Parts: sequence; structure tokens; C-alpha cells
Amino acid sequence: MSASEPRILLIDDDPALLQCLFDMLMYRLRPAVVVAQSPSQDVASQVQHGNYDVVICDLKMPKQGGLEVISGIKAVKPQQAVILMTGCIEESIEQQARKEGAVAIFRKPLDRDEVVRVIRSLVTISSLQ
Repeated sequence: MSASEPRILLIDDDPALLQCLFDMLMYRLRPAVVVAQSPSQDVASQVQHGNYDVVICDLKMPKQGGLEVISGIKAVKPQQAVILMTGCIEESIEQQARKEGAVAIFRKPLDRDEVVRVIRSLVTISSLQ
């Protein structure tokens, strides 16, 4: 992995938000490899084999919530950088996400500049490892 070509996995059940975030990251982090997927696929397996610098996951999804996704990812790849997105304002959610291993929490509506800044910093850290 290199800082010049970040690899990002996006997980959300909202196709419109997923497409918007995909387009924004492809444009602002080019050349980037961005994979967008619904939460129904086996996320942990994809992360284990995908060499992603960052995984960005929504909190509230119908079949498997973001905290469960983070837990599954950390079980197979403990060092994986995972960011949680949420529209929820409960502080306990943020505490739980950090406990599960989230390195950052993005509040909706997303601040695009913050998203890009945090991802760039995580990609830089990943390329140094």
C-alpha cells in the first residue's frame, strides 16, 4: 500500500450516500482504489483479503450494524483502520465504537474536508508500517 494510491472500502445500505461518498473519494483522493458495497456481503472476509488502508462503515444498517461490522473486521485483521459514520448523536455510541476499535467517527452530514483529511492521515500511517 502506498500513500499515493489509497485503498478504501465503503460499507453502507443507502445506495445514494454510498455513490456520493464513492464519487467524492475517487475525485478528491485520486488515484484511489475505492470499493463500495452493501453490508449484506461478507465484509470481514473482504477486508482480510483486500489490503485496504481504511474501511468506512455506517452505524445503522438493517442486517448487521456498524459496531458488529467493526467487531468482525477486528477479529480477522486487528490492525485494520475502521471509521464509523453515523447520524446518531448519542455519546455512548461514540464510546462503544472506539471500544470496538474505530479510529474515527464521522457525523452525518459528513464534512468532506474532514473525511479526506482523516483518510489521508491514515493512509500515510499505513504506508509507514
